[in-house]
Amino acid sequence: MKKTQILSFIQEINMPCRTTDISSHFDMSTYQARHYLMCLEKEGKIRRTPLRRGARTLWEVVRETEKH
Repeated sequence: MKKTQILSFIQEINMPCRTTDISSHFDMSTYQARHYLMCLEKEGKIRRTPLRRGARTLWEVVRETEKH
């Protein structure tokens, strides 16, 4: 259920968001939010910005045209 709510939230705001944005919006720890976000990423529903040292991780919805 939380995964669906998180995905809907990211789709509604229509812009990349941070893990802390999700955790504060859904009143959960950043670790819980990260878990749900990583599950959605594995399912191919969202993607995160490439990991770079010192850079923030942003999450965004994968568009239908970008799916394999």
